[in-house]
Amino acid sequence: MSTVSATQSSPATTARSRLLPYFALAAGVLCISFTAIFTKWAAMPGPVAAAWRMAVATLVLAIPFAREARRWTAHERAGVKWGVMGGFWFAINLGMLNSALLLTSAANATLLDNTAPIWVGLGALLLFKEKLGLRYWAGLALALAGAAVVTGFNPSAGFRLQPGDALAFVGAIFYAGYLLNTQRARRNLSSLSYVWLMGATAAVVLFVVSVVMGLPLTGYPLKSWLAILAVGTLSQAGGWLLISYALGYLPASAAVIVLLAQPVVTGLLAVPLLGEALSMRQVAGGALALAGIYLCLKGNEGPAVEVADGAPS
Repeated sequence: MSTVSATQSSPATTARSRLLPYFALAAGVLCISFTAIFTKWAAMPGPVAAAWRMAVATLVLAIPFAREARRWTAHERAGVKWGVMGGFWFAINLGMLNSALLLTSAANATLLDNTAPIWVGLGALLLFKEKLGLRYWAGLALALAGAAVVTGFNPSAGFRLQPGDALAFVGAIFYAGYLLNTQRARRNLSSLSYVWLMGATAAVVLFVVSVVMGLPLTGYPLKSWLAILAVGTLSQAGGWLLISYALGYLPASAAVIVLLAQPVVTGLLAVPLLGEALSMRQVAGGALALAGIYLCLKGNEGPAVEVADGAPS
């Protein structure tokens, strides 16, 4: 399997190849925005819900992955290590964030988890030599401010780094590592192969963590299993497959900014599905976040990303 760079394409092909990944990214954000809703309906301990979510996604994609893996060349096999590594990054982020939610406020945990774009931007600058101008960083600051408003974070009330806050902060670094790892992995692996390898690894890690913590893996009502089936199929298999596809063509520094729209979309979905009302603060914060996302994308000057040629979405 060869690689192809957007810089080698005609202007029309380049425009189309950039537009499709952004559509995939937007669709992926919509899918993962259901995660919090399905997880809340599942009512399982965080690590257990995460483990079953990854297991469901792995089973859903098992047959398509097996068919694709039979056609692997040495180029794809060389990328397996990146898929496994992505599973560790993702599992550690989920474990830390779920644990942080038990030790600190949801506002603090969400805001600190949303600092991932800072680390992605710095990582992209150092590892991939992406050129991130002033407009990108200004847009990032605006988007993070919007996220702070949406979550209800109030700096005037004082802020001390509690153990839960520290977990969420470190978890954000692992989230950033996962996105940067994904961008690198897509040079060798299709989105399908990467998501399956990542999911299988994360499932094993999270099941081990759940057993070590003494959390029950079974014995939950039918409603919980239906919610897990939904989050594993729609949010994990569907959403992250689309996002991983997009990360094969877009810089991680651009993709992670679009992912900041997730809290806004989740808030909108929670109105009809959970009966939660949107406050004016949340509306204003969402507008700030979206404005920052737009500014970031206009200011992103990352280089063309090399991807696995013919990688399926």
